[in-house]
Amino acid sequence: GPQSVTVDPSGRYAYVANPNSNNVTTFRLNTTTGALTEVGTAVAAGDYPFSVTVDPSGRYAYVANYNSDNVTTFRINTTTGALTEVGTAVAAGDAPISVTVDPSGRYAYVANFDSDNVTTFRIDTTTGALTEVDTEVATGDAPVSITTLGQFE
Repeated sequence: GPQSVTVDPSGRYAYVANPNSNNVTTFRLNTTTGALTEVGTAVAAGDYPFSVTVDPSGRYAYVANYNSDNVTTFRINTTTGALTEVGTAVAAGDAPISVTVDPSGRYAYVANFDSDNVTTFRIDTTTGALTEVDTEVATGDAPVSITTLGQFE
C-alpha cells in the first residue's frame, strides 16, 4: 500500500513510502515520458512509513514512521538515486504522519497525528542528521499534513 510519493529536486528520482511493507521504493523518472523505473530494491524504514520528503539539496530523504514514532534519515546517492540509512531514527511525537523540509534545508517539520503537535528538527547540512529543536508545538486535532513556503532568513 504506497502512501506518499515525493520527487527529488533534480526531477530524476521519485521515492515512495510503503506502510504495509515498512519500506521505501526508489524510482528513476523518465524526464521525457514521465515513466517510472524501479531502482534496486526497496530499503527498510521504520514501522509503517507514512510520508517521505527530500531536502532541497537532493542529498537526504526523511521518512515519518507512524507506528514507531520516529523519523528515519537516508543519504541519497546522487548518481543512482539509491538510499542508505544515516545513523538511527530519531524520536518524534505520537504517530508522525507527515514530514517536510524548509526551503533553506536547515529544518525539518513533522506533523504528529496522535499527539496533536508538530516536532521541529534542525538538520546538520553535512550529515543530514536531525536534532530536535525545543519542544513540540500544539496544533488542532490530528494534523495530517505539513508544508513550508518561502525562504527562511
